[in-house]
Amino acid sequence: MFYPLIIIIFCILAENLVRISLKDFVQLSYNSGAAFGILNNVPKVALILSCFVCVIIIFVLIFVKLKPVVKIGLSIMLGGAISNFIERIVFGHVIDWIPLPFPFTILFPDLNFNLADVEISLGALIAFLSYL
Repeated sequence: MFYPLIIIIFCILAENLVRISLKDFVQLSYNSGAAFGILNNVPKVALILSCFVCVIIIFVLIFVKLKPVVKIGLSIMLGGAISNFIERIVFGHVIDWIPLPFPFTILFPDLNFNLADVEISLGALIAFLSYL
């Protein structure tokens, strides 16, 4: 089945097309590290970890027999991870543009994320919940 590939391509395109469409209406921030600014001082480590995670998910999708819903979750996760990986390669950082909602801004006023981060989290949640 080719649906994981279609999901992955859709997720990569969605992040980039939505960000480009909204760039004049949102505040962009740049994250050279990983989630929540972790590894900000060592962007090469974030790049290597991102590549490693992508390779592991690809391996699992190809070689491990999974329920379709798990494949969907992993495909969404991989699409987001590849999108962030591409930004790290092309720009040297990930472009974040979605601000946290109100209650969280009290603790993290300058923390933003992007659609790829949402895809990674959503994909992980789908894969995890399918086992419950």
